[in-house]
Amino acid sequence: MLITIVIPAYNEEKRIIPTLKSIVSYFSIKKIPHEIIISDDGSSDRTVKIITGLKTSCPQISVFSLNKNSGKGKAVREGMLRGKGDYVLFMDADSSTSIEEFEKFIPLIYQSKDILMGTRKSKGSQIIERQPFVREFFGKGFTWFSNIMTGARVSDFTCGFKCFSKKAANDIFKKALIDDWAFDAEILFLAKKMGYEIIEVPVVWKNDKATKVRLIHDIIHSFKGLFLIKINSAKGFYR
Repeated sequence: MLITIVIPAYNEEKRIIPTLKSIVSYFSIKKIPHEIIISDDGSSDRTVKIITGLKTSCPQISVFSLNKNSGKGKAVREGMLRGKGDYVLFMDADSSTSIEEFEKFIPLIYQSKDILMGTRKSKGSQIIERQPFVREFFGKGFTWFSNIMTGARVSDFTCGFKCFSKKAANDIFKKALIDDWAFDAEILFLAKKMGYEIIEVPVVWKNDKATKVRLIHDIIHSFKGLFLIKINSAKGFYR
């Protein structure tokens, strides 16, 4: 079984190497065939150059770049559709959810479950370092409103550790349209609409203070995105 790991990256020259080393080490020890796809969202730093330099020693790593900075949603979507694995996982470049948490997904993968997603908000999860109060507050509000708008009924929309069977990834991400932070809600809306079972798995998570989140800007765009999902659906774009 081949596992694809997709990492969206925007100006991640300082954080990407430790994350890649941890992924390669984990899957090598587990003896699980894998490929790692870095989906570069138009970085202006040395992210692409650094990753390209690793390919000689780690040929399972590849990188491609969007023409311009387009948003995490688009970077994830393009990477997920390029994945060749039987299962495709996307995770954050800062390893806020460590690759070791994938261990909890393995039994469910062998049961052929289609969608597995990490959650920080259910029994058994653990937060080592919390987000600032304001981010947590608005995050809870976004989750509450997202459940109303999408009908997904999950505890944590925005944990960046989600795994899909190849079929589910193709079905969902080929229809996804949202490029920014509301993409998590859109893909779970599509999963629900297509009848896929969504399984939440409690994970260990830690906040990275060097987050790329622009609080007010991204809150506004995320809530606008929820209305856009309903508009797109009403117009038949998700058929």
